[in-house]
Amino acid sequence: MKSPIYVLAIAMVVGVAFWAYQVNYRTRAALEQVAQLQRSIAEEREQISVLQVEWAWLNRPERLEALVELHLATLGLMPLHPDHFGELRMVAYPVQDIFVAPPVLPAAAGQARLPMTLIEAGIETGVVQ
Repeated sequence: MKSPIYVLAIAMVVGVAFWAYQVNYRTRAALEQVAQLQRSIAEEREQISVLQVEWAWLNRPERLEALVELHLATLGLMPLHPDHFGELRMVAYPVQDIFVAPPVLPAAAGQARLPMTLIEAGIETGVVQ
């Protein structure tokens, strides 16, 4: 009577050991996959930071100013000055029926819209269009 119980117990121990090894290998594979994903995330974050640095380098004001001066006649752009900015009251907000829009203060003549190009400002560039 004891020998069938021993055989059954040994078979159960072997089965449980086999199951435990499978769980162990699946866990190791999952941990390796997590580590791979973390490495990939770190690489992507590093690439993002490199791109942000490159973007900041390309958008530095002295470089953009030099490019504007270089292509001033070709693009017909005006140099940017602080007095080119408008006021908040110059923005035309859409009026909706659900609320009453605040009154818009009248703008002085010629200040409702600022010129954005040399042609609109009436400045001759010598470029034929």
